[in-house]
Amino acid sequence: MSRRTAWSCAGIAVWALGCGSAASDPDDASSTGALDSSGGASESASASASGADGASTTNASTTGATNPSTTAADSGDTTTGDADDTGPMPTLGACDSLAAKGTFEDITPPEVAAGFGVVQDGGGAFAFAVDPINQGTLYLGTLRQKVWKSTDCGASWVHISTGENGEAVDSGMNWTFAVDPFEPEVVYTNAGYGAYGNGLFKSSNGGVDWAVVWPPAAQPELAASFTYNFANVIAIDPDDHQHVLLTFHESCLPPHTATCIAESHDAGASWALHDGDPSWNGNEGQVIFFLDDADTWLWGSQTNGFWRSGDAGASWDPIPGMTTSHLQGSQSVRSAAGTWFTAGADGIWRSPDGTAPTWSLVPDTGPIVGGIVDDGTSLYASTCYFGDFCEQARYLTSSDDGQTWTQMDAPPLGMGGSFGYDPGHGVLYSSNLGSGFWRVVVNP
Repeated sequence: MSRRTAWSCAGIAVWALGCGSAASDPDDASSTGALDSSGGASESASASASGADGASTTNASTTGATNPSTTAADSGDTTTGDADDTGPMPTLGACDSLAAKGTFEDITPPEVAAGFGVVQDGGGAFAFAVDPINQGTLYLGTLRQKVWKSTDCGASWVHISTGENGEAVDSGMNWTFAVDPFEPEVVYTNAGYGAYGNGLFKSSNGGVDWAVVWPPAAQPELAASFTYNFANVIAIDPDDHQHVLLTFHESCLPPHTATCIAESHDAGASWALHDGDPSWNGNEGQVIFFLDDADTWLWGSQTNGFWRSGDAGASWDPIPGMTTSHLQGSQSVRSAAGTWFTAGADGIWRSPDGTAPTWSLVPDTGPIVGGIVDDGTSLYASTCYFGDFCEQARYLTSSDDGQTWTQMDAPPLGMGGSFGYDPGHGVLYSSNLGSGFWRVVVNP
């Protein structure tokens, strides 16, 4: 089993904000203090159950070893799954309070829920990441409501960003989040429109302390390519955890093209800047994903649509008709059968091989798809993940490799979510902005 397949199914979530005025230039902000062993005071989420125990799915005929672990008891730190030669074996954390299969539970951190509609910009659960090695651990970013960590599948939370630059990370909108799949104590996020700049932050101790990795202090010539160095979305190469890509939420300055993509081969210690296609509008949020290998990238933004590169950004091919939405919350996943799926503004897009001419829209799977993940037998997706476009968001599932989709029994939510999946516990997570943060067991 390749690490690329296993990690992509963990459903690492990425977000980016739509157009708006940029914030002030980055400052060197830090806060210190005595930390307890958990990195903060524990908050217990009131797991409000909603929905029926049904919502079962039919096993697909296509199967594959896409997840590091799909069995083992939900207790202890039992090592489970087959270890990849180049990465640690997953361990299963204790998640004893999970509800029955198909029951949606609101696990929003209480402090976050209390701030909905009260704090600046309304607050809400934003980008998050599921730890693919320490199963049961997840990180949750917010709309100016701090960064949170749970080690029990969201039953309880701690405010984790309490060390160096913690105040900087907490002050902004965390619309991208990623956990290193080989060194899970390494975590990345941003702080859009924050009080201390708009860059990319990296933690090497599980979210307590944070260092600015963009703009790169050792490469001022790259920082000078932007006005605000407004970081947007990060992608980690599943086969090389030190290989990362970063998009931006502003135009590059001449002599660059209007859109630039940053690439690092040493986990953000140093960077190279690639010019995008000359036709692209750069003044909007952009997403990026790795496809087949380190050199095959999928890039998209609202007005430019989606494009594919097979040569590490040297050239690009447009994907006809395929667009993402204003919030840039699109996710992309490869199923157990090898089919690619990407969330688009008008629905779910599907491709047998990820090449530009082969993508097609799956009917009646929109609008405004956000999350999309695979659990090894079934796919899951969410619509209406931003704004008041729908009376109720739909949660969809497919058991035939995305050819047809059926609606899950979900609570009434005005906004759908961006997804993450914990294969050890069979839990699907959904971050729904002002509609909260949810979990549901789909594959016990």
